[in-house]
Amino acid sequence: MVSAPTSGTPASGSPGLSPPLGSEPSPSLRQKPGTIEVHLPSLNALLDRATPPSHPHTGPMVERSVARFLLDCAREQLGQPEVEVVVTLDEAPLPPSVEADARSQMRRYFANEAELASLDLRVNRSEGFGSLRYSIPFVVVALLVAGLFYAQLGGTTGASYLEALTYLVFITIVWVMLWDPLEVLLFDSYMIRRRLHALQKLARAPVTFTYRPAPSRPSDPTGNSRVGDGSLGGRTT
Repeated sequence: MVSAPTSGTPASGSPGLSPPLGSEPSPSLRQKPGTIEVHLPSLNALLDRATPPSHPHTGPMVERSVARFLLDCAREQLGQPEVEVVVTLDEAPLPPSVEADARSQMRRYFANEAELASLDLRVNRSEGFGSLRYSIPFVVVALLVAGLFYAQLGGTTGASYLEALTYLVFITIVWVMLWDPLEVLLFDSYMIRRRLHALQKLARAPVTFTYRPAPSRPSDPTGNSRVGDGSLGGRTT
């Protein structure tokens, strides 16, 4: 679990220093089977309203670290056909209309990301088959040459070192020419499909908002405000 940093007193030797007002604390993130929980200080830490949306997004995007955590958790939970997202905010409950708008923006964000992943999968397949078509002529020629040298090696007992080396070189060429299209079509496609399925799960996942408002600071029963060790109303000489 990644804990959010808390603001404390300034370090000794640096009086008056405090964390930047504009800095947003890191989210506290955790998960359990079928449920992904995100603990944030406010709704602004969930939706990035400061950064203009990039195509194909048209509204506020989910904050980068939160989106990455949700995606990784959904990818990890392969055995769960559906997931639920629970967002806990350290603020007063939001109006139902604001919650509904936030849910809609989250689903739209992950749906758009799923469309991009689907496009990535189609491009990956197209490039993989193109690489395979390009490598087939070289593979055929290399196999024919390697077959000739293999026959030479098998037919004589006194095969030279150069003949054996040439055979190994052409076998290596066959392997190298086939490796790239096989990697693209098998391994890369598998990883893209996993990301696509995870994004589709997040796009239809129910989102629940819970709240833990910060407790109000107790007031001084005497009604006096104090700074450090001295009272504002007093003066020492």
